[in-house]
Amino acid sequence: MSTINNSYEYYQSSQGLLSLLNSKKSGNALIDQIISNNDLKYQQKMESMGLSSSSSNSKYKNVDKAATNLLDALSNLADKSLYEAESGKEYDNADLLKGVTNFVTAYNSTITNLTSCGGTLYNTFQSEFLEAYKAKAEDFANIGITMSSDNKLVIDQEKLVAANPEDIKALLGSTSSYYKNIASTVDSIDTIVNKAMALSSGTYSSSGLML
Repeated sequence: MSTINNSYEYYQSSQGLLSLLNSKKSGNALIDQIISNNDLKYQQKMESMGLSSSSSNSKYKNVDKAATNLLDALSNLADKSLYEAESGKEYDNADLLKGVTNFVTAYNSTITNLTSCGGTLYNTFQSEFLEAYKAKAEDFANIGITMSSDNKLVIDQEKLVAANPEDIKALLGSTSSYYKNIASTVDSIDTIVNKAMALSSGTYSSSGLML
């Protein structure tokens, strides 16, 4: 779990306990004050991470959108028709190659948007993407995908064209460990970005998101 998620889970549990203790209709002035102080301290912590300035909302939204597009691009590679020839026809990998290219484009866009945010958001989630890649670096290289010095993916078109479709499916398909790692990271980004935006818009309280 990321540092950002840990901070939120601690905050949520402490606020939940305080609210439970203060659940009587009349409430308790002291506990009300503790809840308020806890909320303020959490917001200050989020600010120190660069996650609660209203001026950053567009950056947050861009990161969230790019990450969602990345997961969509990976999900599209689960389509069985990409790896099999149509009945009575010779296999054509054109759609598969397009799908892999879309994935790389979406991946690089996510890294670009994380970089523009900087701070803890960038450090935390870029590290998660990087670790997921490193765990499968050899498999990526086998299908013609490597990582540049700026942590973006680069395609060797000739090698990708010649790659075994089953190798691509094993690496990027929806049952792969890489897919699961990316899906988990994207889910964390979505959760944290929405919480950060709620904080900056004033729609967050000790009870959670105010919808």
